[in-house]
Amino acid sequence: MGMRLLGPFEVLGKEGQSITPRPAKMRTLLALLCAYAGTVVSTQQIEAALWVEGRPRTAATALHVYMSRVRKHLEGHGAGSVGISTRASGYVLNDGVYDLDHQSLRRLVQRADDAEAAGRTAEAVEILQRATALRRGPALADFRDVPVLNSVGRHLDEQFLLAYGRKAELELRLNRHARLVPELFAVATEYPTHEHIHQLLMLCLYRTGRTAEALSVYTRLREHLIEAVGLEPSARSQRLQQRILQFDTQLDEANALAS
Repeated sequence: MGMRLLGPFEVLGKEGQSITPRPAKMRTLLALLCAYAGTVVSTQQIEAALWVEGRPRTAATALHVYMSRVRKHLEGHGAGSVGISTRASGYVLNDGVYDLDHQSLRRLVQRADDAEAAGRTAEAVEILQRATALRRGPALADFRDVPVLNSVGRHLDEQFLLAYGRKAELELRLNRHARLVPELFAVATEYPTHEHIHQLLMLCLYRTGRTAEALSVYTRLREHLIEAVGLEPSARSQRLQQRILQFDTQLDEANALAS
């Protein structure tokens, strides 16, 4: 059975079919336990997630009811009775019972780090491609109105961006800049103020002879940053723009973004 957090929350059965609970409270409860799998989530944390606008007097009783329903839902789809354990202070989704995509992402990134450290760059890229392919959209996109899950979702988005950025850097080392351009455009459009992604796109465009487009990417980044947070691009982004304007030949080197 799989739990998917790297996109809208989804529970998959043994045959890959969606068995996501329909009631909102059940989904919220299960998503929270999945986000902190292997760690006890206190009843206070759970109640804060279930009742964002204030805890009702019947919260403790209602929580027991929702937990019972979640367990029955999972057991009814063949998950057994060992998935969720009760602790003195709360509940824990036990490690190793379910296939959790955010845990798979972390494991794959570690494997890619090991491959890169051993000099197996192409293998590291392939592993990171598998890791980033796990993402189906903004993490926990359907829970962004729940503060604690919004925080988790943003953190998982950042993990994806770090993994994707690393993959793109390694592909640049392998001179795959042309094939990177379309997907970098897509990621940059989704994250219009993420400077590292825009730097990678600028470099890829420059290396493929599209200098004017590379400079226009910088211009759009600057506009978005000023509008969103009132700040100019970082010194590194500004240096990259200047180096592109100067047709710096060192931009064709493997470590072009290091300086």
